[in-house]
Amino acid sequence: MKRVFSVCWAMVRFDNRKGLHRCFWKMVGLGLGIGFLLGSAGAGGAEATAPTTKVPPAQPSAPGVPKAQDRLLLADGGKSAYTIVLPQKASPSVEHAAKELQHFLAEMTGVSLPIRTDAQPLPERAILLGQNRHLETLGLRIDFAGLGKEGYLLRTVGPHLVIAGSDVRGTLYGVYGLLDDHLGCRWFSPEVSRIPKYSRLEVGPLDERYVPPLEYREVFTFECFDGDWAARNRVNSSSARLGPQHGGKVRFASGFFVHTFERLVPPEKYFDAHPEYFSLVKGKRLKQHSQLCCTNEEVIRLCTEAIRAAMRAQPDATVFSVSQNDWYNYCECDRCQALAKAEDSQIAPVLALVNRVAEAVEKEFPDKVVETLAYQWTRKPPKTLRPRPNVVIRLCSIECCFSHPLASCESPANAAFRRDAEGWSKICNRLWVWDYVTDFRHYLLPFPNQRVRQPNIQFFLAHHVTGIFEQDTYNTPHSELAALGGYLTAKFLWNPQYDQQKALQEFLEGYYGKAAEPIRAYLDLIHDHVEKHRIHVNIWAHTDSPHLPDELLLEADRLWQKAEELTADQPAVQQRVRLDRMSVDYAIVERARLERRKAPDSPIRQLARQRFQPFIQTLEKSGLTHLTESRQLNLPEYRQTLAAALGVQP
Repeated sequence: MKRVFSVCWAMVRFDNRKGLHRCFWKMVGLGLGIGFLLGSAGAGGAEATAPTTKVPPAQPSAPGVPKAQDRLLLADGGKSAYTIVLPQKASPSVEHAAKELQHFLAEMTGVSLPIRTDAQPLPERAILLGQNRHLETLGLRIDFAGLGKEGYLLRTVGPHLVIAGSDVRGTLYGVYGLLDDHLGCRWFSPEVSRIPKYSRLEVGPLDERYVPPLEYREVFTFECFDGDWAARNRVNSSSARLGPQHGGKVRFASGFFVHTFERLVPPEKYFDAHPEYFSLVKGKRLKQHSQLCCTNEEVIRLCTEAIRAAMRAQPDATVFSVSQNDWYNYCECDRCQALAKAEDSQIAPVLALVNRVAEAVEKEFPDKVVETLAYQWTRKPPKTLRPRPNVVIRLCSIECCFSHPLASCESPANAAFRRDAEGWSKICNRLWVWDYVTDFRHYLLPFPNQRVRQPNIQFFLAHHVTGIFEQDTYNTPHSELAALGGYLTAKFLWNPQYDQQKALQEFLEGYYGKAAEPIRAYLDLIHDHVEKHRIHVNIWAHTDSPHLPDELLLEADRLWQKAEELTADQPAVQQRVRLDRMSVDYAIVERARLERRKAPDSPIRQLARQRFQPFIQTLEKSGLTHLTESRQLNLPEYRQTLAAALGVQP
């Protein structure tokens, strides 16, 4: 079996009264603005089989629609009889779909298929893309409206292959569905992919219809902002560099992503003349760290005007946030608290405001939505108040344990979140989630959450969630296992039923090569530990967290050392191993820093002295800019202080 890999390649201050979002939002302000039968290889030394993915069963064909026929021979010995046919007036994304299909088929088989439009006669053998004129010739009646913007149909009809979807992202995603789910292509990171080689390439028979269960899929990770990577992994992230050729994205309006109260009604502009616009806390109206008085009619008017103006100014945006600032200090005035008491939740005044804004703009902007948060003090759902149809509630899981699944974790925080998720699921037209998948206090600290990513997404879907934002390390490259986390998250957001072990193993083999086995052992080590000992890990874990005892770190170091040695003859792969080893190195040196007084000659201290120079050297070359969310890394200062704490030369 022959496989060819294409390889182009501190502390966050958190206060429960202020929250984590604020740090994130400041960074945004600075500019962050699966299958059915597999295409099999024949003789000739090519890959006998490629990975398969389970997808939902294809819906039955409508009466009179041609059924899937035999396998289609797309290429054999560097030759092909097939032509890619796209609509004459194809959208940029359909044109890009044709080019992507042509490119990757050429990389797999050595033959570049010609591209033509449906203005010409139907070729004897064709791959038909999009809303193609030749579909009628084949007798195909496709419910494009039912596919939506992102769903697609893959079907073999006689000698032809149909990839049909919208001219937004559906056809493009259909091409990636063929390449990924049926032909074995994988895009692990922007620099590392697996494109199998075939001397003989067959596909089919195919009769597959797929519509993604999530309308919004955001992998908020630095490495995952690359537009090609995002499109190929079928995520429509608002923050990814997705252009017209990718079919665009789910776009939040600029300046209206989250925590918008101060933008909507700036205290610098209004407080002195109208302090009543702002929250009353302990008998005093606040100018600093304030919220809005959400029941004030003038505040409602100002918010409505600001959102209406933003919708007119940003016609391409679809989501506009009207949401609390990233701290507490909700309004305690009589009107706000009467409503909060009646609804048994502080969300009530906020949701009442949001509903008023949404109602005021819904006729002029029926394609846009107003979003707000269910976050910290607004997380509990109201008793009787309901979000309007054009309102999105974004439920935030910030307080939870992430080392165990949300659905089953016994921690009080997760139990409370389950209650709120169930409550919101019963009353929302559109429920989205803001989820968290890293340690924001220590970006490099090992964070054993790889096993919970899929079950947590499945939990959200079971509670009628239709959009998920997964906040990871967005402001620096090369944080703890960022590429792995991004790949797994993207896979599960697109297909929540994708085989978890398969996803993990294909990444390890494709990204780390010979080092896959010890790195898999390392992942098992840290996950087994928190499961066996029922250790809850939240997103503010310290370097002395019980999920990382000294003996575990010693074994982790041994496994990563083995991984590095196994890749000695592959410099590019070894460099990826070294970059991801930084996570364990960081845990070791920072643990040793803490133990310098009570155990000056402990095994972890001795190991830290050995690993100091390799860690710092890799850190210097990595391009990592933050060890913590809120503060940029000063590497010379960090090197000096760490060396002094360990008793080594900097």
